[in-house]
Amino acid sequence: MVLPVVALLILAAPKGQSAGHPDAMPAFDNLSHQAEQARDAKQFDEALSLYKKALTLKPEWQAGWWNAGSIAYDLDNYSECASDFSRLAALKPDLAPTWTYKGLCEYRLRDYAAALKSLTEVQRLKFQEEQDLSRAAMLHLALVLTKLGYPEKAIVVLFDLSSIEPKTPEIIVAAGIAGLRKTWIPPEVPESEQDKVYGLGNAMATVMQRDSTGAMGKFEAVARDYPNEPEIHYRFGAFLMEEDPERGIQEFKRTLDLDPGNIPALVALARTYLKREEPQAALPYATKAVNLGPEDFNAHVALGQVLLATGDTAGAVRELELGVRLGPESPAAHYSLATAYTKIGHKESAAREREEFERLRKLDDSNQP
Repeated sequence: MVLPVVALLILAAPKGQSAGHPDAMPAFDNLSHQAEQARDAKQFDEALSLYKKALTLKPEWQAGWWNAGSIAYDLDNYSECASDFSRLAALKPDLAPTWTYKGLCEYRLRDYAAALKSLTEVQRLKFQEEQDLSRAAMLHLALVLTKLGYPEKAIVVLFDLSSIEPKTPEIIVAAGIAGLRKTWIPPEVPESEQDKVYGLGNAMATVMQRDSTGAMGKFEAVARDYPNEPEIHYRFGAFLMEEDPERGIQEFKRTLDLDPGNIPALVALARTYLKREEPQAALPYATKAVNLGPEDFNAHVALGQVLLATGDTAGAVRELELGVRLGPESPAAHYSLATAYTKIGHKESAAREREEFERLRKLDDSNQP
C-alpha cells in the first residue's frame, strides 16, 4: 500500500533521539531502515516483523504504525491492522485515513460496534482524505449502520455518497438492504432475496442520483415484481410524496394492508395528514404508532405534533418530552417541544429547547462532507 504524500508529510518520523534510552537510537535506525528495504522489496512478512521490532524501541513513531498497519491490511491480517491503526489514532486522533483503515479492519473482523465508532470519527472529520478512502469510509459506515439497525441513518449517508460517486453496484446493494430494513451485510443476503434487494436498491440509488423519471420506472417495476413486500411500497410511497402525493398516500396505505404494524408507514401517514392540516385524520395513525412502538422517538414526536395541532397541548408536551428523551439527537424533536412549551407559557424551557435545536442543526450542517 503506497502511503499518500500528505500522510507521509504528516507522519514523518521526528528528528532527534527516541523518547527511550539514547543507546536505542542506532538500533532503531537500523531496524527502521531494514523494514523500509523489506517493504520496498515486497517482503511484507519480514517488513512487518521489522517494523514491530522498531516500534518497541520507538512507540511514538507514527509513520511506523501507519506502515505496519498498511502492510497488515494488505496481508489480510485485520486484527493486527486494527491494533496498529488504533495505536496511531491514539497518537494522532485527527487524521481521517487512520480511522478509515481502523474501521475497515474492524468491519472485516465483524466487530461492527467498533467499526461504527471508527467510521463515525471519519464522518466527524468530514471525510477529509483521498477520494477512494472517503468513498470506502462512507459506504462502510452505511453498511455498519444498517447492520446495527439504523437503516434510515444509513440511507442519509448513501445520499451523501451518491453526491460524489456515480451509482455503483455496491451503493445499489447497500441501499436495497437498508430499504428493506434488513440487518445484513452484502455477503449475508440470501440468494432468494438478491433480486429484490438489487431491484429496490436500484430504484433508491436512482433517486439519490436525482433522476426522478428513471426512479419512477424502477419503483414501478420493483413494486410490480414484489407486490406483497411492504417495505417496497413504503419506499415507493416516500418517493411519491414529492412527485404524486395522493398516490404516495395510497402506497403507504398499501404498506399497512400488508403489514399493519409498520411504524414508519404509520408515522408517514400521520405527518402527511398533519402537513395537509388534517390533524384529526392524522391522529389514529400517530396513536397506533406510539402504541406499537413505545420506544420509537419518531412515533412520540409525530403524536406530539398532532396533539399540538388538535389543541391538546398538555398531551403534546408529554409526548414530545418522551420523544426528546428517546431521541435527544433529533433537532425536530427539540423544535417541536420548544413550540409546545411556548404554548403553555414555559418560556425558559422553550428557550432551552430552541437553543438545543440550533446547536444540533449546526452540528448536522458541520458533519456534511
